Amino acid sequence: MNDDSISRDPIHRDAPRPRLRLPRALLNRGILAALVFIGPVFGVLYVIVLPDGPWLAVVVTQLATLVLAGAAVVGYFRSAIWVGPDSPLISERGFFGRLSTFDKADAESILLAEVYTSDGSESRPQLVVLDANKRRLLRMRGQYWTREDMNVIVAALDVPVHNIAEPVSISELRSDFPHALYVLERHPVLIALVAVGGTALTATILILVLGLLKPLSA
Repeated sequence: MNDDSISRDPIHRDAPRPRLRLPRALLNRGILAALVFIGPVFGVLYVIVLPDGPWLAVVVTQLATLVLAGAAVVGYFRSAIWVGPDSPLISERGFFGRLSTFDKADAESILLAEVYTSDGSESRPQLVVLDANKRRLLRMRGQYWTREDMNVIVAALDVPVHNIAEPVSISELRSDFPHALYVLERHPVLIALVAVGGTALTATILILVLGLLKPLSA
């Protein structure tokens, strides 16, 4: 367990429960990767625009990037799962701040699987808690949660555990257990559309910002 300290969950403040939190090491690697990418990129931009170029646009873009990075760090630290042996509830706060809670009595089964990464070089555990209608109540992926954290959830729920013996790909999981996946994972075409749309939107906003700031930095 990453953090077995007692924490008062944000829904039921009168019922403190142990809290599972994402590992700090993963955040450190993410920050390092961001710095390795952002540092050289903005360094080159400043060299290009100084002293007579649209330097103000670069400054604003960098500030916006830092604000987004700060928001990501806050979201990471706030992400948590509250679960306790004496509480009937399990609560989760996701990366974007969405808070969800379900009753342990609603859990019908647990799916445990080793799922290959996108490049197929390794597999990581995944846990999915399902209700009687195969609705996903909770999902924990090995990219973020440890096996120990998943075992805490298994121990807290007295329900059958379906453990897939062999590692599977995400496509096999999509075929056999579509209800365990998120919407974008169930429809891979949507991922490409979201990526293209997000890139186009970002480029459009950047062009508009540069157009507005160019007269100011001329």
